[in-house]
Amino acid sequence: MNHNKLSLKEIKKIIFEEEFRRFPYLDKFKQNPYTYCKARYYMYLSVLIIYILIRSPITPNMVTIAYGLCGIIGAIMLSIPNFYYNIIGVLIFFNKGILDWSDGHLARLKYEPTLTGHILDIYGATINSIGLRIGLGFFVINQTNYDFLIYLIAVIPFLHTELYSSAGKKIILENLSSILSQRKDKQNFVEKENFSAQEIKHPKWLNFFKGVFDDNAKNVDFILLIVIIDIYNSSHYSFYIYLLISLKILIRFILSLFYGVRTKWAESFVNDLKIDNDSKRND
Repeated sequence: MNHNKLSLKEIKKIIFEEEFRRFPYLDKFKQNPYTYCKARYYMYLSVLIIYILIRSPITPNMVTIAYGLCGIIGAIMLSIPNFYYNIIGVLIFFNKGILDWSDGHLARLKYEPTLTGHILDIYGATINSIGLRIGLGFFVINQTNYDFLIYLIAVIPFLHTELYSSAGKKIILENLSSILSQRKDKQNFVEKENFSAQEIKHPKWLNFFKGVFDDNAKNVDFILLIVIIDIYNSSHYSFYIYLLISLKILIRFILSLFYGVRTKWAESFVNDLKIDNDSKRND
């Protein structure tokens, strides 16, 4: 496929077919009217962006980095006590997903999807999520003059990342080579610790709670709608939303830490790696 000769119509066909294949619900208006409309907004604009970028030296990773920077720039715009800057911040957070929809398709059409690109994509989503929380916090302070919220803004980035699990994964990766080289008797190891049957089991109500004001597009857009209402009416609805989000993040952090330690997910994960590695060596 000569990507330089792809027309807008051809790019549109490729992108729409790929998205509907991966996510069939995007083509069902009655079941998901908002998602149906928002997805098409993203897809049509991503078609135009890809049509331009596919003929340029800009790489998918550059697009992904720009996507991540949206979280920082958007947070700054929401933090400034100015009507126009706040509106720009809302627009950035509302439209950032266009870049997220574009980088993967650009990689598939012109390059090849990579692990680095996938990591950047997840990292960018995290930056955007934290950026929205920080920007919303400063916006609420400017709206309400509740200066005590500055302490929540300082703490939320630490709680948002769920440091226990992220730190554990980092340590495992850094020591992966030495971990896999430690040959142990698999049967005795499993019987002794019973790790093979160990799973990270969160209570159902916790899984439900994680979905409250998460990074789903509907939730993000609802928060942005509340911000717009507050901008035009000088109301304080965003204050209550911010308190709920902060409470949710705090409880999620505490419970994730508790269940992460309780279930020994790290030992279970490492044991599975050892067994898989030993099996491949024996084969």
